[in-house]
Amino acid sequence: MSFIEHLIIGGGISGCLMARHLTERQLDFKLVEAQPYLGGRIQSTQQGLDLGPTWFWPHQSGVEALLSQLNIESFTQYTQGDYVYQAGPNSHVQRGNDQQGMLSYRVAGGMAAIIDGLHACIAHDQVLLNSPVKSICKQGEQQDHKQDSQWQVELDSGDILSCKHLWLAMPPRKIAQLFLAADQRTLSEELTSHLHAQQTWMSAQAKFVAVYKNAFWRDAGLSGQAFSHTGPMVEINDASGHKVADHKSPAALFGFIGIPAANRQTLDQQQIIDACVTQLGKLFGEAALSPISTHYIDWASNEFIATAADVAEPSQHAHFNQAKFETELQDLKLGLIGAEFSQSEAGYVAGAVDHVNKIVEGFG
Repeated sequence: MSFIEHLIIGGGISGCLMARHLTERQLDFKLVEAQPYLGGRIQSTQQGLDLGPTWFWPHQSGVEALLSQLNIESFTQYTQGDYVYQAGPNSHVQRGNDQQGMLSYRVAGGMAAIIDGLHACIAHDQVLLNSPVKSICKQGEQQDHKQDSQWQVELDSGDILSCKHLWLAMPPRKIAQLFLAADQRTLSEELTSHLHAQQTWMSAQAKFVAVYKNAFWRDAGLSGQAFSHTGPMVEINDASGHKVADHKSPAALFGFIGIPAANRQTLDQQQIIDACVTQLGKLFGEAALSPISTHYIDWASNEFIATAADVAEPSQHAHFNQAKFETELQDLKLGLIGAEFSQSEAGYVAGAVDHVNKIVEGFG
């Protein structure tokens, strides 16, 4: 058994940002991630095309500040030109006039550039990948002295890590499952139940990206935005890189899959990909039928992100009652730092950044 002062479980943006803060304060810590890579729901292709979170918005100053600190550029989402839509399977594709949506920004190199930037701030030996957690409990816990005991974290490998401060950057329902897997009940029943009630935003979503030689839709006066009641994609946007006009970034379209997660599980992945390409051809013309490459990801199939409850429910944001459980968490030296625990913009990248920064302000 090895002891670490601070143990972070979950290597998404919340966990990586907390690791950076602990590094700056020269505190003893280790970051444990179940998957073979950092990022959690943030995942981008080698060309910088986002398969997870894609945008941030002008009011989200915390993200802008973090990008500045990491020397990462951002650029405005392309929305110039008309949009197209299809009302039903027997309806003609129609063109709408220049729909300018809410101003949004994207990250140069994809959202994963943030993860790479944060990872570069952390010592290699302080990150442990491919290490799913089996259970969490308190070692030597006494009813009236929880604050004096240590956390004991058992990994699937059989290794046990012990720490004083435990930071969980994980989906709420996954946290509840880990505590229930231990023999003892460290959390109150009320807190465990509350965690079970919190859905992870977009955890059951699937996305599709098609890469092209050039952004032909722009030449036709289209923004790349499309809406469909036919599917398989219900909303499509321009996913091109910020230097696509100079042919230095990929030209691409991406869409959100509208097929319910449970139904997707009965389909072959290639069927969905082929159907998406066919749909792009109907919406944007023959040129859309010949992508250079395609990318498809179904977050509902990721065992470390989505639960059966997430898949079964309509998508919604978490509403964690931090004030109600603040004393219990402080007594346990337990920090819930994932995006779903943010008290503003839960589930978003901005929510994760603001939540972790606020927690760290209390370090003194």
